[in-house]
Amino acid sequence: MNQAAGQIWVQALQLQGAPAAPLDGLRFAVKNNIAVAGCSSGCGNPHWASSAPMELDHAPVVQRLLCAGASCSGTTWMDEFAFGLAGENPWGGSPINPTVEGGIVGGSSSGSAAAVAAGWVPAALGTDTGGSVRVPASWCGLWGWRPSHGLVPSSGVVPLAPSLDVVGLLCSRARVLEQMAAVMAGGFSPARPVRRLLVIPELWTLLDADAAPVLQALQAFLADQLGLELCSLPLSALGLANSDALLNGFCALQWAEIEIALAAIPPDLPVGPTLRANRGLVAERDRSHLPGAQRLRQRLSSALAEELVDAFLLQPVTPGIAPQRGSLALDRQRCRVIPRCLTLNALAGLAGVPEVVMPLAELGGAPLALGLLASRGQDAALLQAAVALEQCG
Repeated sequence: MNQAAGQIWVQALQLQGAPAAPLDGLRFAVKNNIAVAGCSSGCGNPHWASSAPMELDHAPVVQRLLCAGASCSGTTWMDEFAFGLAGENPWGGSPINPTVEGGIVGGSSSGSAAAVAAGWVPAALGTDTGGSVRVPASWCGLWGWRPSHGLVPSSGVVPLAPSLDVVGLLCSRARVLEQMAAVMAGGFSPARPVRRLLVIPELWTLLDADAAPVLQALQAFLADQLGLELCSLPLSALGLANSDALLNGFCALQWAEIEIALAAIPPDLPVGPTLRANRGLVAERDRSHLPGAQRLRQRLSSALAEELVDAFLLQPVTPGIAPQRGSLALDRQRCRVIPRCLTLNALAGLAGVPEVVMPLAELGGAPLALGLLASRGQDAALLQAAVALEQCG
């Protein structure tokens, strides 16, 4: 295995799927926090991996894909314990983004995204709490799916923030995304008709200056392609004063759950600087914000569910193209890329609704994506829309 491959793969495998089944011939990779029998769930930390037991069984989501005929090519690197969005792992798993020279892949499903973007496999499993499938999909020009919360089984997956965690998917083609997602979910509810395409103006102001006009030009185009009425939805309609309220509420909820999850890590376990800094943020947070964040989540979820009864929501996934390797500061007060990514990806997590990432634009040859959200359980409608948009080019 060469150096580039070694930054993607934790362990190469040849697990054959069931013959003559619907997904026969498709290969997929698995993020290293999802159980694969005979492998350890190392979670991006080799010291943890060295003491972790070998998994005896596949996670149900892996087993479903194998039973449907897909074959597993291996497990992939990730940000340590899934707590990061850059995809830069100090222990050697910092894969190259083949779509942006010198660019990061994004995380925490970094190896899974890189495996698909580099052409090793057409699909890969990741996990998503605050954007860990969606951000690397955007920065690598991939189709991505964050399912409705609870739709895809999460047993056999190392948790980070259980009320936000989902097992998602990254693919090179929307058609493959739809096919594999249906197997992962065990089937979908029928798609409801949609008549509106909503945009939240405040979220579009978080875009980089050069990316904004490129993505904003797609609003009317996509509404026309999908046959929907383009409508504006202010954050105030969701009970939010501004985008900072959305970010602060998300972080208060996420960090409370992450503190519990990371308590399992021995205090003397060697960890990298990003995880160390993030653990510091969690430990030093103002815990008095949690009750207000819980109330905000209830209001937001109810209001968004009402709006999405007959609508999709279109929004950016990342502020712009993939940043350069090593360019993201550890201090979130100085580096605004990560906070903006978290803000843009907070709605789906807080409300438990599905989102599809669509790589529909470029800036200087680097991919740019948009996210499409639907009401909870309407994953089939989103995936059908993604396939239709891929077919129309």
